Amino acid sequence: MKIQDIKKHIFHALEPFAAANDFKILKGRFALSRKVGNRTDEIFFTYCSWGFEVNIFPYVSVDYGEINTICNDCGFNLNHSAFINLLLLQRIKQRGFNEDLRWNMQVTKTDRFILSDDETDDYNQLDIGLSPLLPISLDFLSQYNSINSIDRLFNNSPIEQYNPYCSGLDTHCMIGLISAKLSKNADYENIKRMYQRIVEKEDFTDNMKSSFIRLTAYLDNYATDR
Repeated sequence: MKIQDIKKHIFHALEPFAAANDFKILKGRFALSRKVGNRTDEIFFTYCSWGFEVNIFPYVSVDYGEINTICNDCGFNLNHSAFINLLLLQRIKQRGFNEDLRWNMQVTKTDRFILSDDETDDYNQLDIGLSPLLPISLDFLSQYNSINSIDRLFNNSPIEQYNPYCSGLDTHCMIGLISAKLSKNADYENIKRMYQRIVEKEDFTDNMKSSFIRLTAYLDNYATDR
């Protein structure tokens, strides 16, 4: 089964949804994307293949230009302000979240759609599986449509060490601190001290720790009203 055929099928199936919700189809990126001010919303897919089998992973993401710019200025490569596998998000909505859920879904391969040349019904199953994910993705994008909402996502107590909306605790520290500053969180100084303790304690790379030190100094001199 060729990935180009799968992409063509998915884009054809999602074309009415994209048009109705102001998304552009980005064939090269395997994504639906829309820009709202300084925010970019996306529904995107990654994939891997073994022999005649192709695994498709669906995601939803939101990105804020200001957060990305600050990360870049501090030498940290940020993938997304917030993102999550849509099948994982669906499971969280159905059963709640626990720290082993993402790993368990990876092991059982329930975080993906699997298509193979041997199964003629795979496209139908893909369409059936994608359909309920679309309203879930829109709900996610409406929930996290401001930097204030990103602040709440990452900084509400207790802090979730295995937050499913980012790629890891190091990214959590960066986004959490930036969003707290940009949203003028009244508890910013305590949040900063908390993340400083985490970065000191955890086995992060030297580059990440250096970026975080640069970030705290950067934000101490950052005017949030500019």
